[in-house]
Amino acid sequence: MVEPLPGNCWIGRYDEPENAIEKYILDSYDMYFKDMYPLATGFEWWLHIFKDCDRMVGFHSSHDEMARRENNGEMKYPFLSTVTYLNNHKSPTIVWDTSTGQREKEIINCPPTEVCFSLPEEGRMLTFNPRYINGVLPYSVGRITLHYDIWSYRPRGLNRVGVRTRKLSSQFFTKRIGEDPTTWLGDTCDTSVMLFGPDWKRQVTFKHPVNASNIGSFWKVIQ
Repeated sequence: MVEPLPGNCWIGRYDEPENAIEKYILDSYDMYFKDMYPLATGFEWWLHIFKDCDRMVGFHSSHDEMARRENNGEMKYPFLSTVTYLNNHKSPTIVWDTSTGQREKEIINCPPTEVCFSLPEEGRMLTFNPRYINGVLPYSVGRITLHYDIWSYRPRGLNRVGVRTRKLSSQFFTKRIGEDPTTWLGDTCDTSVMLFGPDWKRQVTFKHPVNASNIGSFWKVIQ
């Protein structure tokens, strides 16, 4: 496994893969997303490896951060965001139906009206609209995920990781039909997090399913 990374990395759609991660990204794009996003130029990718209980992934959207900083808050987005789970875990990826807009201060549908909870199952992939606010709560020690976003252009500052694997496997997976989340009808509790903007912050409270801990389960909670 490539860790630690020098930062978020890049693999072009037509690049020759140099390691298992790059090959997986290119193969999964060809299998699942090529027809939906034929204008893809390449993929921004990174790993999240949770080693400390207080670590979390702050709630955010996926956008071109360099473009935001250099273009007076203009927000540019990839076609799609993906998460591939590299082990089983009980700490979910949380995705709100709250989204960011064309400018950095534009927040749409906040607080959320629906929140999805995807519990990691090794080998499973989650996809979602990159404008949607998403994150992972603390107490996620041992959780390992691979993320890649599909872009129409190469955001500035992204480079190949430069790690070579001697021999690459010819096949990583078999195709699986996607599933929509199941509406949660059980008990819920309130969870509050801070949402940060360039010059503002806001506390957002949302309903979280109680005892939803089955590996691989995918829930939607109406708020």
